[in-house]
Amino acid sequence: MVSIQQWIIPGILFLAAVGFGFWVSKTGKPYHGLLFNIHKLAALSAAILTGMRIIKLDTFLTFPLYVIILIALSVLGVIAIFASGAVMSIQEQVRKAPKLTHQISASIITGSMLLAFYFLSQ
Repeated sequence: MVSIQQWIIPGILFLAAVGFGFWVSKTGKPYHGLLFNIHKLAALSAAILTGMRIIKLDTFLTFPLYVIILIALSVLGVIAIFASGAVMSIQEQVRKAPKLTHQISASIITGSMLLAFYFLSQ
């Protein structure tokens, strides 16, 4: 059983990262430094805090296989989102592949973590 209260701060950080991500994308290149850094720090904080919360769950080793697969999919999504974000930040013009990877990875992270939380709350 997962307590919702321990996931409020990571959830707020994730929403902040998404919100600032949309805002950064609307400002265009070159990215606004303050908005871009808030976006990166919120995303990194959400990823670290979520990872810490998952590892500290007492029943982590007894999770069903499909929940572990969903968590692993989220971890791969986080790696992809940070890599594609780095590529987009250093390129002069944002190409379609990194931007599409960034967007798809965000969707994968959101979907797989929501499903994992749903299954764990049963």
